[in-house]
Amino acid sequence: MHRFATPRLTLRPCTGADVEALHALWTDAAVRRWLWDDTEIDRATAAEVIAASEASFAARGFGQWCVEARGEAGLIGFAGLREIEAQPEVELLYGLAPGQWGRGLATEASRAVLAHGFQTAGLARIAGRTDTPNRGSARVLERLGMRFEGERIVSGRPTLHYTIEREAFDRASRAAQARIGE
Repeated sequence: MHRFATPRLTLRPCTGADVEALHALWTDAAVRRWLWDDTEIDRATAAEVIAASEASFAARGFGQWCVEARGEAGLIGFAGLREIEAQPEVELLYGLAPGQWGRGLATEASRAVLAHGFQTAGLARIAGRTDTPNRGSARVLERLGMRFEGERIVSGRPTLHYTIEREAFDRASRAAQARIGE
């Protein structure tokens, strides 16, 4: 199955049972500012996103994971992969409840998702995008070893675009393991 754990987190595929918790996260004012361009989505939109994720898991072996703190009940965020509309790219997505920000958890969850994307789903390259003013998210992408490819306009908003290839991810992972072993 597509469930896995990191030192501090458990990641499991999002399901229809997670609609309420994810809708609450995605409509939090601090989260939706960056994730939904400050639009408060309705519950039906959250359910559609989760249904699309479940279909992606069935077809491609990746989608959206619910992120939970190990040994604790309750969702603290999400991380995942999705195909970018009208482009032949797969994008990394992530978001945490504001009380979890600044602890390295987005990087930890995202690194696990990237590993799944490269090692299990067989992807060769993964993109990451963030609104230009969202420096915290840009730092996450940079810590993951993603390469900045420039600013683009996406849905009328300036967006920073990053990518990472499988080989670069493997090198960055080996380097991180070597630092841990020192």
